[in-house]
Amino acid sequence: MRARIKALAGAFVFLACLVSAPAALGSDVSAIGYVDEAAIGRLPAFENAQRQYNAYRQSLEQSFEAQMKAAKTQADQQSVQQDFQQKIAQRQQELFGPLFARAQTAIAAVAANRALGVVVDKRIVLYGGLDITKDVLDLVSGPGAPVAPVNTPPPSSVGFIDQSALDQTPRIKAAQDRFVAFRQQQEAKLQSALAKAKTDAERRNLLKDSYSALDLEQRQILGPVISETENVISAVAKKRGLLLVIDQASRVYGGTDVTQDVVSALK
Repeated sequence: MRARIKALAGAFVFLACLVSAPAALGSDVSAIGYVDEAAIGRLPAFENAQRQYNAYRQSLEQSFEAQMKAAKTQADQQSVQQDFQQKIAQRQQELFGPLFARAQTAIAAVAANRALGVVVDKRIVLYGGLDITKDVLDLVSGPGAPVAPVNTPPPSSVGFIDQSALDQTPRIKAAQDRFVAFRQQQEAKLQSALAKAKTDAERRNLLKDSYSALDLEQRQILGPVISETENVISAVAKKRGLLLVIDQASRVYGGTDVTQDVVSALK
């Protein structure tokens, strides 16, 4: 339902940072629910909105291609691209915004009724938790508008982190920028070498060597930052008495936001 966080070569992924013994989870995280967001997306209203969005985008792309060909300068092309993106985003908001809001309200209502402190996306659940998907689907599909709960979610032993905020901390951003620069240089060298290669075997070797170089550089540049970040998350979680820390992108409702605690500790 929501945009997932960007991944930089898979370097920063904290979908489930466990900070306590698994044996403790059975009883202590009983107030965790999960919902199948993909099932919500398959509801008729969402599928109809998707069809309208696809049709609109397809019609707009035809005009976009014609305008790009007619553009005389790079500035003109950028203007055409910006206009295209704005129209796409606006139409997406018009079609899906009310549906997402209705689904979010339904999730909050079901969670409050079940006394759940947090609801996560089903995709990150391997064991345990309470499946509230059917209740949510019934409420979203039912007549009338779902009613938001009066009270805020109860305290939760599950924390969450906004990955985009971590990406902007000085050390992480510097490491990412260094790796991106190296990757771009490596790609340029690879393309030049591939153009000169005479056999498929030579091309395969070039690709293999390039991937190995990228993997080594990633571990050298990003490895220490990832390790430090994981240690900080663990320390913050223990200090706040959390059993689990997940990526905000996998949080649907509730939970304890520890983003600023982690960001402050990383500075």
